[in-house]
Amino acid sequence: MQIPSSPRSKALVVVDVQPSFLNARNKNVVQNILKLLSTTKYDLYIEATFHAEKASLWDIQQKWVCPKGEKTQTIEDISKKLGNFGALRVEKETKSVFKGDKNVASILREKNITEVHVVGLDTNDCVLATAYESFDLGFITYVIEECCQSSSSEELHKHAIEILRGQNMTNNSVVEKIDFQNIE
Repeated sequence: MQIPSSPRSKALVVVDVQPSFLNARNKNVVQNILKLLSTTKYDLYIEATFHAEKASLWDIQQKWVCPKGEKTQTIEDISKKLGNFGALRVEKETKSVFKGDKNVASILREKNITEVHVVGLDTNDCVLATAYESFDLGFITYVIEECCQSSSSEELHKHAIEILRGQNMTNNSVVEKIDFQNIE
């Protein structure tokens, strides 16, 4: 796994790594995120969680709910590591971390963050939405491919990665001249 290692100040955004989205097919992403957290230093860490209540937009339009509770908390191993770094916790009821209960864009700017790395679930949904919004807000943005996955299908994950690569927004599609940290 190669991680962009520019001299810019960076934030790591961990999106929805919670029991409600983890399954046998995608759980390998947890070990990759833990490796990243153990080997790469960021200037700011953000831990985002998602829930969708009855009568929410999710329920009305998609007939799907994910009520707030144990299954909507970041899994313990990752949450504990993030806690050690004083991670900013963001709760959201929508796709993008930037539309959660904290003004993430303002916090990033206050801390002079100019580059954002995004990891978590689902590549084709909340990771993609967060990455696009981060870019649109003016932050250099890279999704760390090996640290993302989809809860619904490998095909959707691959399509989302393909879209992000097409816009040079992943760690494996960087076009700028920067160094990389290699993590085995």
